[in-house]
Amino acid sequence: MFKQFSFGMIYTKTIFPKVLTLLVFSFLYPFFVFSQQKKINQLLSDWKRLSANGKLQSDTVAINILNALGDEYLHTVSDSAYICANKALSLSESLKYPKGISEACATIAKMHYMKGNYDLSLTQALRSLKLSSQNGNISGVATATNSIGLIYLAQEKDTLALKEFLKAASINKALNIQNKLAGNYFNAGLCFLEIKSDSAIYYLHLAKSISTKIHDEHLLAMTNNRLGDFYLQKGQTQKAISFYASVLQNRAYQNDWENSFAYTGLANCYYKLGKYKVAVSYSQKGYWLAKKTNTKWDIERALNVLYKSYTALGDSGKAYMYLLMDKQYSDSLFSESKEKEINALNLKQKQAEYEVLVKKNQIVQQQQATNRMVIIIIVLIALFLMIITVMTFRGAERMKKLYQDLQKKSDYIVAQKQLIEQKNDELNNSNQTKDRLFSIIAHDLRSPFGAMIGTLQLIKAGMLNEKEKQFMFDRLFEQVTVTSAMLEHLLTWANSQREGLKTEMISLSLTQVIDEVIAVSVAVANEKKIQLVHQHDENPMLILADPDQIRIIFQNLVANAIKFTQPEGTIVVSYLLGEKTISVSVKDTGVGMSEAKLEQIFQESGKKVSTYGTKNEKGIGLGLVLVKKFVELNNATISVSSKEQEGTEFVITFKY
Repeated sequence: MFKQFSFGMIYTKTIFPKVLTLLVFSFLYPFFVFSQQKKINQLLSDWKRLSANGKLQSDTVAINILNALGDEYLHTVSDSAYICANKALSLSESLKYPKGISEACATIAKMHYMKGNYDLSLTQALRSLKLSSQNGNISGVATATNSIGLIYLAQEKDTLALKEFLKAASINKALNIQNKLAGNYFNAGLCFLEIKSDSAIYYLHLAKSISTKIHDEHLLAMTNNRLGDFYLQKGQTQKAISFYASVLQNRAYQNDWENSFAYTGLANCYYKLGKYKVAVSYSQKGYWLAKKTNTKWDIERALNVLYKSYTALGDSGKAYMYLLMDKQYSDSLFSESKEKEINALNLKQKQAEYEVLVKKNQIVQQQQATNRMVIIIIVLIALFLMIITVMTFRGAERMKKLYQDLQKKSDYIVAQKQLIEQKNDELNNSNQTKDRLFSIIAHDLRSPFGAMIGTLQLIKAGMLNEKEKQFMFDRLFEQVTVTSAMLEHLLTWANSQREGLKTEMISLSLTQVIDEVIAVSVAVANEKKIQLVHQHDENPMLILADPDQIRIIFQNLVANAIKFTQPEGTIVVSYLLGEKTISVSVKDTGVGMSEAKLEQIFQESGKKVSTYGTKNEKGIGLGLVLVKKFVELNNATISVSSKEQEGTEFVITFKY
């Protein structure tokens, strides 16, 4: 009797071994990155061009074309593959071209494998392996190794076959030959299918993933068919159907060979589901395509499903016919047990005709009594089901309404919670922004107001003559004017930032903004007898930035430079123009910083980093953290270099 094969195929356990399962399919690694026919046409065109140039007998390019043609014709189940490979082998041997010999032997090995000549296939594969190894052709080694694995698999030596496939996969993975790697994984999946291991699904999905990535539609179709076999074997019929159907529905690639496999796979699925008429329809399509491609194993496979389906339908005549056809294609692989099965089926057909006549009278006699009983039972069942259905429907409607009400309330609570959390975050951010704004204003106004107070104290003490008073008044006026302008800018900016930090990018003159900062800071610098130098030319140096934030950046940097520079020191603000950048340097001759301090000045704020200046000036420990924040908001970068007792240099680079 027949037994379900591990691929979802039908075979005779004792005579029809799994050799034929792999006879046509398992050697096919993916060589179809592009359209197969397009490749063949292009190769034939190249061959004609070489023929016209008279180079067929001497050019290794001609050998490579012949080997490529042989490889492509393999997929058409055509003897053209054997002809091309033999011609390539002959030319390669005459030219002593090892690579050509190796590739030709590999193709011939595949052809013998397809025909079931495993001894000849192994001879050619071993020759290809030897030549590839001797000549450092690692890719050829992988191809020959894969072929040897297929021969092992055909002889049911699954463990040895798997070892060869994984060895070939290791080589192709290292060489990043994705199409051959996918073929190796596919063959490994077949091994695991044979031993009924769930590892099959892992390797088949690996092959599918790679074939999808490299658009190898042929291997993708093969892999989907074998995934269908896997799930059919596991009893997951619907999942198997989806994989077979995906092969038939793929508009990007259609192949009669794989479609025949898929149709027969679907037939097996529907046979298992008890839908025998559907199984007949699909197996007939599989049979027709198998006849078209002249793949005898697929013909036998489709005929087997037709036989089983018609047997299940009780059509012994057609079942007998298809079993006879199955026998013709099984040839010498049919066993005596199969012959007996055919005879038994013929006898069963005759017995069935007699039994129909005998049972016909019995059926007529029982018909009336049975009909009455069936009608009563059907009415009672229908009434019961109607009551259950109404009760279930009403209960479901009530539960649905309760669930919807509960869901609405739950969604409302979640929304309110999110709103409250959002408002809390906004309030916290607003408070932090407010605190920061007050700190900025206090920090930036302290120095100029301190300078003005010092000037007024001198005047009040009466220590100045009239000329000196006039000079101090002029300076005081300038200081008040500049400070007033700065205060106006700070208040305007602070008012705009109440909802959080905002950056309004406009085109501005960098030198003009820094001039204003220098004007505010010069009085404080003069008190410490520090020379404050602003080096620039007439170029306005336009950048796109927020003017108030830029002003605060340089007010902090200049104020810090004054704070940490000894009396009679020097602070220089200078520029460096790049290809699309402007770098501003604020360099002082002050006390400098240690490496530990440098690492934390942009990371922490407050008392941890705040220190007193060279004249005990007090800071708030906020400036440089804010400076870095504003630098980033204006799409700029900041760097600092410093050594203790040698000064500090800040460099800010803007794009323009």
